[in-house]
Amino acid sequence: MTIFNIYIFDREGQCLYYDEWFRTKQSGLPPIQEYQLVFGMMLSMKSFSERLSTNDSNQTVNSFRTSAYKMNFLESATGVKILLNSDPAATGMPDLLQKIYQAWVETVNSPVANLLGEGIDHGFLQSKIRDVVTKHPAYV
Repeated sequence: MTIFNIYIFDREGQCLYYDEWFRTKQSGLPPIQEYQLVFGMMLSMKSFSERLSTNDSNQTVNSFRTSAYKMNFLESATGVKILLNSDPAATGMPDLLQKIYQAWVETVNSPVANLLGEGIDHGFLQSKIRDVVTKHPAYV
């Protein structure tokens, strides 16, 4: 089992953060185009599940799986969307996504950063996210 890569998007679809670990195959696309395709696929999956819903409750897509990977989703109330690609057999991904989101909130929405009017400290965010991911049992 392993974890391949992560994307964090804002509500408009701008990729705010990307990182990878054991990604062996590259898409061959410029990064911006890859981000747009991944975000569009996630929106399409969300729309598809809502249209096929058998009731009026909010439908959420938590993941989808292929034979090669599993794409795990988390969408926050603020519109931040986290997509994490892992081995299909990896377990504990919802908990890992919550921990990554918590690291995001602590880094990006910290009172110190807000008081100082600072943006995202990508180096600090990267170190926090990498720390959370590399400590997860699925990270091999």
